[in-house]
Amino acid sequence: MLKYKLSRLIILLMLPLFSLSMITACSDDNGTSVTPDPDPQPGDPNLVELAQSDENFSILVDLVVELGLVDVLATEELTVFAPTNAAFEKISDIIPTLTNEDLTEIVTYHVTGGTILSNQLGSSQDVEMLQGEKTLVTASAAGVQVNGFANVVQADLRATNGVIHAIDEVILPTAYRVAVQGPSLVEVAQEAGNFETLLALTEQVGLTTTLQFLGPFTAFAPTDEAFDNLFSVVNPSGLTNEQIGFILFYHVLFGEVPSSALEPTQAVPTAAEELIYITAGAEGVTVNGAAQVIAADVDASNGVIHVIDTVLLPNAFSPVTSIVQKNFDLSTLLALVAERPAVVEALSDPNGEFTVFAPNNDAFADALADNPGLTDEQVTEILAYHVLVAQVLSGDLGEAQTVETLSGEAIYVTVDNGSVNINNSAAVVEADFVGNNGAVHVIDGVLLPNAFTPVTGIVAKNYNLSTLLSLVAEREDILNLLAGDGEFTVFAPTNEAFDAALEAFPDLTEEQITEILTYHVIGAQVLSSDLADGQTAETLQGEEITVSINGGVQINNANVIAADLIGTNGVVHIIDAVILPPSYTE
Repeated sequence: MLKYKLSRLIILLMLPLFSLSMITACSDDNGTSVTPDPDPQPGDPNLVELAQSDENFSILVDLVVELGLVDVLATEELTVFAPTNAAFEKISDIIPTLTNEDLTEIVTYHVTGGTILSNQLGSSQDVEMLQGEKTLVTASAAGVQVNGFANVVQADLRATNGVIHAIDEVILPTAYRVAVQGPSLVEVAQEAGNFETLLALTEQVGLTTTLQFLGPFTAFAPTDEAFDNLFSVVNPSGLTNEQIGFILFYHVLFGEVPSSALEPTQAVPTAAEELIYITAGAEGVTVNGAAQVIAADVDASNGVIHVIDTVLLPNAFSPVTSIVQKNFDLSTLLALVAERPAVVEALSDPNGEFTVFAPNNDAFADALADNPGLTDEQVTEILAYHVLVAQVLSGDLGEAQTVETLSGEAIYVTVDNGSVNINNSAAVVEADFVGNNGAVHVIDGVLLPNAFTPVTGIVAKNYNLSTLLSLVAEREDILNLLAGDGEFTVFAPTNEAFDAALEAFPDLTEEQITEILTYHVIGAQVLSSDLADGQTAETLQGEEITVSINGGVQINNANVIAADLIGTNGVVHIIDAVILPPSYTE
C-alpha cells in the first residue's frame, strides 16, 4: 500500500529522479510532438554559431559576446536553455541595473554540461547549471518547463558541441529571483534559522527545487526541535529516501491556505494523497490532534508556512491508535480508549495486526444516549467488540462474512455495491486507513455485543437470518413482544431453512406463518446447558417442541448449529430447518 501511494506521489508531484533514464516525449509550444534534429556533422555550426543564425537569440548572443563567454559556448559540450528576445524584453527594465558579473551569473544559469535532448528527460529532474545552482526541469505530454514557469518553445536545436532549447522566460539565480519575486518557501525557511533538519532532509531526497519553483503550496513546517523529538524515538537512518519524501509531502498542501481560511474543523488532502485533520479555535490551531501551530501565515512567493512543534506522520508510520487520535471526528472513541491504558497498550503494539471499526462522534452520542449508565467494564467490552485481531481491508471482503472480534464475539459484515455494513446497523463511511499495525474503518454506528441487545437485535445482526427478520418485522405485535421486556428463547431458522420450507409449503396463509413463527419461541430463557434428551417445552404458539440430544442437539427435526447467543431478554439458538407445529404434520 505504501509503495503504491509513493509511486503515485512521484508521478503526481514529479519528484526529481537524479537520472535521465525515463524516456518522455517533448512537445513544442503547440503541444505537437517533435523529433530531435539529426546528429551534427563536421562543418555544422557550434552553439554560438547556431544561436547567431537565429534572430530570436540576438540579445542572448550579444550578451555572450559582451561577457566573454564565446569560447566556452563554442568549444565545451553544453546544453543551453536559451531565452528568446521576447523573454529578455520581459525583464528589459532590470537588465540596465545589472553589472557584467550579475549578467554572467544569469547567463551561465541557463547552461549545463553535456548534451541533454528532450527525449532523454524524465518527468522531473534537478539540473546543475554552470553558475553552480540547480534548476528544476520537468517534462510531460504538454511540454518541457524550467523552474515551473519557463516553457521550452523550441527543442533540440543541435550543434556540434551540444544542443539549444529555446525558452520563453529568463530564469534567475536565487539572489536575483528573490530580489524580483521575493523568497520562496525554501529561502524563507533558510532565513528563519530553525528549520535546518527540515531543509537538510528536503535536499537529501531531492525536493528542494520542487519547493522553490513549483506551487503555490501551504507547508506545515516542523522546527528542528520537533525533528529532535521524533528522532529520539525513531532512528532516521532506518528510513529510506522514499519514506522521508513521503513524510515531507505529508506536510504540504496544494494551494495557499492562510489561517484566516480555516474552519473549526477540516480534513484536508496533502501532497502525499493522505488527509491531515486541522482544528482551529480560541486555543489555536492543531494538526492531527498533536501538532500545534506556533507561528502562522509566514508568507513566501510560492505559498505560506505554518510552523508546527511536532512532525506529522502518515498513517503508514503510525499504529491504529494514532490514526484514531488524528481524526477530530473520532474524539469520543479516543477519549474512551485513552481511559483504558491496557487497551491503548494492546492497540499500540507494533508487532500486532488489528482492524478497528471506529464509530464517529455522532454514533457514540446516539449510543450513549440509548444506553445510559454503562459501567467501565461494559464500555471496555463494547470497545473490544469493534476490534479484529487481523488486518482486514475493504478489498479483502466478500459479499458476507462472520468475523470474531477481540471480545470473542462475532460481527457480521456484508458488502452490497461497494457499501460495507456491519451487523446490519452500522455502515462503513471511510475505509482503509492503514497503519503500521493494522487498519481503521470509520463507521456511523456503535456495534453492540449481544449482551446489550434484545433477541430481535441478535437476529437482526446476522445476514443469514434475514428471512426470519423480515417475517418478524412484518408482524408488529411479534416484533414488539420480542424486543421488549421478558425472557425468551428463539430457535432461529437460517435463510436456507426458510427457502426450503416456503418451497415445500408455498400456500401458507399469513395466519399460518404467524403460528409457525411463534412456534419457534419459548417464553423463558433456556440455554443449551439446560437441555436434556426427551425434554419438551411449550412455545408461544401453544404447542410443544421436543429436544433430542444425540451427537448434537435437535429441536424436533432441526439441528442446532449455533447455540447460546444471549441478549438482554433471552437467548437465540440458530437451527438448520423450520420446525412445524405438530398440528401441521398430523
